[in-house]
Amino acid sequence: MFSDIGHHWASGCIVALARRKLINGYPNGTFRPLATVSRAEFAALMQRVFPDLLPQQSATQFTDVKAEYWASEAIAWASDRGLFSGYDNGTFRPGQTISRAQAILVLMSGFSSGQSAEPVGFESENAPPDALSEQFLDAAEIPDYARDAINQALDQKVLITLDQPRTLKPMQAITRGEVAALFCRVLEIPSAELERQYPAIAAAQDRQAVFAQFLNQESEFDAEKLAFLDRKIERSPYRNQIADYAVRLQIPEGAASIQQNGSYLPYPDRGDIPLIQPGLGFLSPDILSGCVCLSTVRDGRLQSWWLGREAIAPRQLWSSTKFVPLLNTIAQANRIAPEVEIGRCRIRPAGGEGGFPFYNLARSIMTYDNRVATSNALAAMFKRFETPESLERWMQDLTGNESLAFQGRYGEVAFIENPELWHPTTKRQLLKSPMRQKWGQNLVSTYDLTRLITMAGWHWRLPTRSRIPDIQAHSLKSLVKAMGADTARYADVALEALGLRNWVKSPVVISKSGFGRSDERDRTELTYCALVQFSLPRQGASDPTAAYQHYSLGFTLIAAQGLGDADEESRYVDALMAAEVTDLLRRVVSQTLI
Repeated sequence: MFSDIGHHWASGCIVALARRKLINGYPNGTFRPLATVSRAEFAALMQRVFPDLLPQQSATQFTDVKAEYWASEAIAWASDRGLFSGYDNGTFRPGQTISRAQAILVLMSGFSSGQSAEPVGFESENAPPDALSEQFLDAAEIPDYARDAINQALDQKVLITLDQPRTLKPMQAITRGEVAALFCRVLEIPSAELERQYPAIAAAQDRQAVFAQFLNQESEFDAEKLAFLDRKIERSPYRNQIADYAVRLQIPEGAASIQQNGSYLPYPDRGDIPLIQPGLGFLSPDILSGCVCLSTVRDGRLQSWWLGREAIAPRQLWSSTKFVPLLNTIAQANRIAPEVEIGRCRIRPAGGEGGFPFYNLARSIMTYDNRVATSNALAAMFKRFETPESLERWMQDLTGNESLAFQGRYGEVAFIENPELWHPTTKRQLLKSPMRQKWGQNLVSTYDLTRLITMAGWHWRLPTRSRIPDIQAHSLKSLVKAMGADTARYADVALEALGLRNWVKSPVVISKSGFGRSDERDRTELTYCALVQFSLPRQGASDPTAAYQHYSLGFTLIAAQGLGDADEESRYVDALMAAEVTDLLRRVVSQTLI
C-alpha cells in the first residue's frame, strides 16, 4: 500500500488504519513512518479515530490558529472535547511536534471519554502505584502531567505490561508509525489482521530442502575453502555494525526478552554446572554434540535455559577454543591493572621494542588473514601467558567441568615464544610468559565453550558471582569486536535463509569456528561456537515502547562426516552446519524449540 513501510515494525497497523481511511499517505506513495507528528496533525487524527466524542467545554480561540489554517476545525474540535489545551500565552503551537508523553495523555483522554458520557480522570484501578518504575527505566523523566495517563494506559493495556522494564523516552517526539500502533491498540484491531508473515520461516521447516539448498552452494568449493566456513566478514551484512556489539550486549534497547516455554533458572554461579536438559533431538545425527543456552530476564536478573546433546562429553573442538586463551589473557592483565584497557596494549618479545596491538592479533586469530602470523601460531602464543596446568584449572573453575583438558597447542610453534603484554602509555609490563611449559591435549565439551562465550557476551548483565573474575568491561570490548569478525558466517546465512535479514534490529554475532580432519577417527569435523543476539518486531499491534522482542542465545555444535573423501566430507559438514544453525534459529524465533 505504501512504498516505505515494508520492514517497519508497525507496517500491519499502518495498513489496517489506512484501509479504514483513518490515516493517509503522501502523493508519492510513501507514508514516512519515521516522520514526527505535529500537535495539529495529532488533533486531526484524534478527530478521525474518536468522531463520536461529545463536547466537554467551549473551544479555546488560539491566537496562532487562523480560521483558514488547514487543521483549525480539528483543533477546535479537540479543544472543546478537552483533549488539548494551549499555552499560557494563548497559543496552540500547531506545528510543534508532540512528544510521546503528550500523545499518550491526549490519546487516553479520548479513550476514557469514549467509554463514558462524563469526563473521566486517570485514576487506575489495577495498576500498582510503582507501575511506572517497574515498567520504564526512565520513569523519572515522565512529566507529572502525564504520569496518571501513562499509568492508565498500562492498566487498560494500551501500553504492554512486561516482566522487565524498558525505556519510554517520554519527551521524544512521536512518529507516524508509533501513532498508528497506538491507535491500533485503542481500536482493538483484530490481531489476525496484523500478524506479520515470514514465509521463509515456514518454508524452512523442510529441513532436507534447506540442507540441499546449502549443499548446492558448495559445488565450487573444497576442503581448502568452503562456502560458509570461509565466507569472511567482508560479505556479512553486519560488518559495519561490529563496533556497536559491546554496547548492544550491555543494554538491548527497546526490546523485551522472548521467553520460550522452557525451564529458566538464574544463570549459574561460576563453577556450577547448570541443569542441562535433553531437548536437541531435532539436530541431525551427524551433529555429534551440542549445547544451547537461551536467556531471558525476570525481575531484573538474567535467566538461562540449557539444552544439550552429549554436552559434557570431552572432544577435540579444534580452533573453536582459541578465544579461551584470549579471555584468560584479559583476566590476568586486568587482575594486575584493572584500569588498563587491554585493547590499548601491545604484545612483543620480552624486553623487545614496538610490538603488535592486542586487538589486531586477536582479530587475526578469527579472520585467518595471516598479516602477522598464522591463526594457530598466534593462538599458541596467547597460551604462553599462562602455564598449561594453570590455564586448564582456570577453565575448570569457571565451567565447573573437572574432566576437561586444555593443555594442548594448535599444531604450530608460537609466533612469539617468550611474549610480554606491554602497556605503551605507562610503559609497564603487565604479563610475561612463565616459559617452562609441558604440553598436553585439548579435550573440552560443547558445554564448556557455550558457558564461556555466554559469560563473555552476557558479562554486563550477569551478577558478580557469575562473571569471569577480574575481567573489566572496557577490556572485554576488544574481544567482542575481534570475535565479531570470525571468518565463519553461519548465523548470517541462517538469518538470510529465514527471510529475517531486513527485519532484525541491533544484531550481534560473535563466534569462533574450528575445522579439521582427524586421521585417528578418519573423518572431517567442524565446530561452531557462537553468541547470537537480535530483536524482531513484536507480532500484532504493539506499543512504541515494546515494539521489538529480544533474542539472545549461545550455542556450540560439532558436526562430523566420514566419507573417505576430504573434499566431500568438508562440503557436507559445512552445509550441514549452516542448515542446523538455520533450524535452531527458526525454532527459537517461532518458539518451537521443544
